[in-house]
Amino acid sequence: MSGKLIKCLASSVLLITLLCIGALVYIRTDESRFHSETELQQITFLGTYEVDNNGKLLPFNGSIDGLSHDRHHVTVTGTFSEDIPAGRQLMLRIDNLKVTIYAADKKIYSFGEKGTFPHYARSAGNGWDSLISPGISSDDYVRIELENLYTNHSDTAFSVFFQFMYYGYEGELITSLIRSKAMDLLLAVFIFCLGIIAIVYCILLYPLKKVVRQTFCFAGLSLSAGLWFFIDFNVQCYLIPLPVFNNSLDIVCMIITSVFLVSYFILLLHTRWKILLAAEAALEFILLPAATAAQLMGIYDYYDFLNVIIVFTILEGISIPAMILYENIRFSDKINHSLIDSLALVAGMFLQIFGEHRENKTSLFWFKLGFFIFLILQFWHMAKSVKGIIADSTKAALLEEQKQELIEKVQKDPLTGLYNKSATQKQVASALRTGNPDSLAAFLMIDIDYFKKINDTLGHAAGDSVILIFAGNLRKQFRDGDIVGRIGGDEFAVFIWVPDEVWICEKARKINAALAENITLESGACSITASIGIALAKCEDAEFESLYHQADEALYRAKAAGRNQYSL
Repeated sequence: MSGKLIKCLASSVLLITLLCIGALVYIRTDESRFHSETELQQITFLGTYEVDNNGKLLPFNGSIDGLSHDRHHVTVTGTFSEDIPAGRQLMLRIDNLKVTIYAADKKIYSFGEKGTFPHYARSAGNGWDSLISPGISSDDYVRIELENLYTNHSDTAFSVFFQFMYYGYEGELITSLIRSKAMDLLLAVFIFCLGIIAIVYCILLYPLKKVVRQTFCFAGLSLSAGLWFFIDFNVQCYLIPLPVFNNSLDIVCMIITSVFLVSYFILLLHTRWKILLAAEAALEFILLPAATAAQLMGIYDYYDFLNVIIVFTILEGISIPAMILYENIRFSDKINHSLIDSLALVAGMFLQIFGEHRENKTSLFWFKLGFFIFLILQFWHMAKSVKGIIADSTKAALLEEQKQELIEKVQKDPLTGLYNKSATQKQVASALRTGNPDSLAAFLMIDIDYFKKINDTLGHAAGDSVILIFAGNLRKQFRDGDIVGRIGGDEFAVFIWVPDEVWICEKARKINAALAENITLESGACSITASIGIALAKCEDAEFESLYHQADEALYRAKAAGRNQYSL
């Protein structure tokens, strides 16, 4: 059953891969036709700009240069490169800016004004916004006032605003963005699906109590990384009703992904130096609620912690491979595949940092690619490990089942399924050794009345049927923990703990009544009754042999007194 499930999960991964590749191929091959049919037009802005009202007008060529990491107020004046017909949407890419647009000295648009977003946020968000054009010609004088609300990316925030200006219809923009980000989005879906499959692995492994923590960390890493990969401010703003949460989602996913990544390696590594990773994971774990509380109280913003997260990322990129390398050198007889796997992750991590420093826009892609390769390799190792664990557990369960079957054959009577004579003796002796010395033990010997006559008149097959029916009725009279066995042809024994003599006598009367039965078989009909002999003794004074002999003598008396009764 587990082997079939493993194959099913592997087939699911293959199917998801093929679907993602098919979707990507379709999007890419259909992209040229889409661009030929769309009315979406990119426009540029021509004119001059002024920074912080310093009186210096500089020519504007699509970017604003020389800005420091500080808050700036930029005023750009000029004209659009094309006419924007009335009723068309002018779509703007706003990266945490406060924006005001004037056309012919008339205010036609504003974004990020106080009171238009929650008080605990510093900006109205990171994403797209649009305005309905009142009819703007390429000759109309336009003034755009911008103010950056974060200081850690002031240069890119202004440039992005002017690089991504479109007019047309919003639906066309959404379609275009999804097509342009198809690779990232499908990558995110694929990684997220790996996390779901890892959760299934966790469910499979939980009863086995093996490597569930490591598999759980991988599942959390894949799910959070999948969400983080999906985050693209160009696309997600159309999926989240309030743009102000875009920044929060980005930072939260980054922190959670980092925590799961470090936790995964903590479980993977054996060196004592991994305590440093544990301390780092604890700090990041504390950072998330602390940053959230600071955000909600309006003290700090999530983005204020971005540099802290980058420091954590650099530390992880250095410490994790170093510890893996240390383990591989010290324990050279053990090959740790995670060393090779982590090289892709570390390479992508440093390419991102280097790329951001050099303003390389493709740096995040290489980081995602490195992360993706790392996750695929880890998933492959995990799947093989899980398959081996399940195979070993299945084998162990089979051996245990065979062992139990062997024990059953040795201990149980083949006809009735009750304990045989030797097993009954061992069970009773064990109960007397481990029981409370002051407890009262009762040993009952029960014999089917006139069983030889039933065998002689109806045949041995009928006799076996009678024994089977009798044993079933007898077993029903006692609890699961009571010892019930067949010690001879038609002789049965029962060992139970009783409160007093009156209770066992009343129990014996009920047993006599329950076992008395008229039975109709294929070879004829017969009546069944039973005689019962009872022996009582305190646990500390009792032994199996003495109880057996006392109960046997009591049984003899019950038969001598007329049968179908008990004797104590």
